[in-house]
Amino acid sequence: MKRYAALFLMVMLVLFLPLGASAAYATEVPATASQTSVVMDVSTGQVLVEKEMNQQMYPASITKIMTVLLALENADPATVHTMSYEATHSIDPGSTHIALTEGEQITLKDLIYATMVASANDAANGIAECVGGSIDQFVEMMNEKAKEIGAVNTHFVNANGLHDPDHYTTAYDMALITQYALGVEGFREYWCAEEYTIRPTNKQSQERNLGTQHSMFVESQFTYEGCTGGKLGYTDEARHTSVTTAKRGELELICVTMSSQKYEKYEDTAALFDYCFDSFDQVTLSKQSLKGFVIPVLEGDTQVQEVRIYPDNSIALELHRQYSISDLNLEYQVPETYRYGEEVAPSLKITLKPESDSMYRDLGSFPLQFSLSDTAGQKVDAETGLPVKDNTIFWKNLWNIIKWVGIILAVVVVLFFLLVVSVRVRHFLYRKKRKNRRVKYPVTAGTQITQRQGPVHIYVQPDTLDRRPRTKRPVSGTRKSRR
Repeated sequence: MKRYAALFLMVMLVLFLPLGASAAYATEVPATASQTSVVMDVSTGQVLVEKEMNQQMYPASITKIMTVLLALENADPATVHTMSYEATHSIDPGSTHIALTEGEQITLKDLIYATMVASANDAANGIAECVGGSIDQFVEMMNEKAKEIGAVNTHFVNANGLHDPDHYTTAYDMALITQYALGVEGFREYWCAEEYTIRPTNKQSQERNLGTQHSMFVESQFTYEGCTGGKLGYTDEARHTSVTTAKRGELELICVTMSSQKYEKYEDTAALFDYCFDSFDQVTLSKQSLKGFVIPVLEGDTQVQEVRIYPDNSIALELHRQYSISDLNLEYQVPETYRYGEEVAPSLKITLKPESDSMYRDLGSFPLQFSLSDTAGQKVDAETGLPVKDNTIFWKNLWNIIKWVGIILAVVVVLFFLLVVSVRVRHFLYRKKRKNRRVKYPVTAGTQITQRQGPVHIYVQPDTLDRRPRTKRPVSGTRKSRR
């Protein structure tokens, strides 16, 4: 009976284990209360899930991510700044601040910590003046940097995020800005800071103790395992906004939520992180599996050269476990011809073939290498883009010929030397063999040598002296006695 029971259990395990494995990940993106959201891979910029991510929204204090990254790119944190009247009095008295006063001298490092950890609006104004010379000039820097990063649906009016109808961004743009910021040297030091103390200044005799309000990377009921930092924002118009990063293994993600309630931002972020970490695996499209193109270069109607377009490296993607590489659609965006002076940006766009309302189908666009001279072997003028004659080609070719002739001659000499050595060794061994044979069969007196057709044969007849003497028989009598 026990045997049958064990057999039954084994059969059930075999039947239901595959079902359990297939249910280990969710196929539907979790429902979220935030009006817009996005989850992005930090390393590649690939969007894993999104919800109205390109809808323009008010960012509130997550604006300060741009403020801090510009400060770190353009100034030394040790710089001492003197606060102006505008910087200290142009903020809403009811907004977050650290009570900076006009004429107060404070380091840029302290201002950055106050901006990131305490979300102080007066500190953000101080950064703008210290780095940009004025708040207005700094705002211009912010908008220029946004365009450079690719945040095309973003427009900033101030450095702190206080409400203005013309101050807006999107969840996707904030993810792009955060991805860029994480690569700026020193940014992560402030990004993950839980607390900070500002020492007394010329205007403030007491220390200022700052602590973050982001509850996902500090001990709280919303603590998230693997959370690496974040920034929160709030205004009445924007409602709650958040940018949070988390890492498991080699995968680090950015989650942006906008226009949510106080605790919904944490719940939505945790749910989206769990879904992405549990449901996505990295796949690699090898360089060899991707296509390359050769297109003609035209000057007028005449082809004068060829251009090679090709992938430079393999492509790594995060792919939902319910899909495979065969479900990917590769769209090569390559021109049919090229004319000198044209600006081209060939790329490979990767999308999911299956139609899904819950799955984000656009997996990213990846640039392809563009080489003007690899195929034709011609140099191109940097200003005109036209091929130029290279007078050194003849001498380069001549040198190559000489080099290869020298290599061939060297090989021939070595082979000839080895052949000579081989012949001499064989000759030596032959002579040694003949000498040993003569010793084994010595020629003595009485030797007779005959020459016949063919090889020489040596016949040796031992001399009689070498024979043993015969013993004389004893003579028993004489002839006479026999008679």
